[in-house]
Amino acid sequence: MSDVGLNSNIYDISSKYLGILNRFLVEANYDSTTVSPELTEEVQTFLHQLSDPSSMNFQIQMVEQTIQSYLKKHLHGQTPEAFLGNLTSYFDRQMGTNPVALQKLALLAEALNEECDNAYSRMRFSR
Repeated sequence: MSDVGLNSNIYDISSKYLGILNRFLVEANYDSTTVSPELTEEVQTFLHQLSDPSSMNFQIQMVEQTIQSYLKKHLHGQTPEAFLGNLTSYFDRQMGTNPVALQKLALLAEALNEECDNAYSRMRFSR
C-alpha cells in the first residue's frame, strides 16, 4: 500500500471515531438531557472496545494505540488504562454527560483530531 493509501486509511478510521465522540460532545454540551440513548450506547461500546486488550479489531487496535500515545503525553500521574477505565465507568453508571466525563471524552477527541491532522498532512506532502 502506498503512503497516501495508508495515511488515507488512518485518516478515515480516526475520523470515524472522532465523529462519534464529537456528536456526543456537541449534544451533551448543548443539552445533556437530550442526548440520544443510541449515541450514548455507541460511545459506551467504543470505550469498552478501547479497554479490551484482547480485541482483534484492527481499527480499534489502531485507535487505541493513538489514544494511548496521546494520553501518555498529556496525563500527569495517571496511566492511560486507569483514565479509560474511569471514563468507561461514568458511562456504565449512566453518567456520561457528567462534566468530568465530558472533559475526559474531549481529551480522547483531541487525540483523534491530532491523528487526523497528522495523517492528512502526511497525505498532502507524500504526493
